[in-house]
Parts: sequence; C-alpha cells; structure tokens
Amino acid sequence: MASASRSKATVLVVEDDALTRELLVQLLHAGGYNVIAEPAGNRALLILCHKGEEIDWLVSKVNLPGLVCGWILADAFHEHHPDRPALLLSTLDPADQPSANAVFIPPAAPMRILEVLLALRRPESAQVVEFPTTKAA
Repeated sequence: MASASRSKATVLVVEDDALTRELLVQLLHAGGYNVIAEPAGNRALLILCHKGEEIDWLVSKVNLPGLVCGWILADAFHEHHPDRPALLLSTLDPADQPSANAVFIPPAAPMRILEVLLALRRPESAQVVEFPTTKAA
C-alpha cells in the first residue's frame, strides 16, 4: 500500500500512554512499517492534514486527552484514504460500535494490530478470527 517512491507503508500511531506507544512502535517496526508516533490527537491531526497522503494506516486510541479523539482522526484519515479502515484501540465491545470505516482492537492485544494490518494488505489470504470478549460480572 506504500507509494512507489516509498518501500514501506507508514503507520501513524496515536496513543497517550508512553509505554503502550513505544510497544506499538517497536512491534510495527519489527513488522516492516515506518512509524510516526504521537501522544496527542491535536498533533496527529496536524500530521494528517499536512501529510495525509504519506500516511498509509492510522492506529489510534479512541479516547485521547484534549479535544481531538480517535473518531476525529479517523475522519481526517478517511479524507485521504476513504477505502481503508482506521484501526481504533478501544475497550468497548465492537458490537456496540459498528463501523464500516474502522476496525476495533482491544488495547491489551497489540499483536492483533499486526495481524489486522497484514490481513488488510493481503485480503485474499486473510481469515476472519473472532476476538474473544469477556463481560464483567
């Protein structure tokens, strides 16, 4: 999905927790992606506005501090890539958040991001794997 002038796809990661953000950066680098990481939605929105065509995938936490949340970032991402879903990290049940333009991933499953990106890059070899959900008693 990267342009001809770039050899690797670029992922914008937006996560306010420093440890989680660094883990995602390391995982995505190991998976062969270029990564731009931001701790806040407002800075990520500026990047999407100025370099949206260079961002191949968005991975963002839904609930971010400040005025810019993951939903706003997903909308900005879709202005440049309307055919690609944003990957949103959320603890809410995906069944409660139906969206054709987003894939919901539990924050506690960072390896799932690599699996989803691989499936999105090669849809012919993708298998749908249900993520187990647990309900609090």
